[in-house]
Amino acid sequence: MIKVKWELEEAVVLFDAYFKNGGNLNLSEDTFGSLTDMYIKRAQDNGIIIDEKFRNLSGLKIQLACIHYVVTSGKEGMSNASKLFYDTYELYKNDAEKFQQILKEFYRKYSI
Repeated sequence: MIKVKWELEEAVVLFDAYFKNGGNLNLSEDTFGSLTDMYIKRAQDNGIIIDEKFRNLSGLKIQLACIHYVVTSGKEGMSNASKLFYDTYELYKNDAEKFQQILKEFYRKYSI
């Protein structure tokens, strides 16, 4: 299995999906599918070597549960959230303009 570290722009997109869904962990299959497609396109464009498990449905669900843990201050979700997710949440709360800028740029580059 190839493990690829999450980067800020990927985290911003997943946080955005989480918030747009009202903090609900059950995103639609279409949403998960398009996120995976964009993450794969990003990896390919950046020469990142990936395998079939890269940013797949079950992995994204786990990461969403980690985001939920961060956002709920540890009351719910999965506790193994990375520092990146804490930093992304701080960015969301404290610099919404930069958060939106990163989000917009990601969609501009990787939307399929």
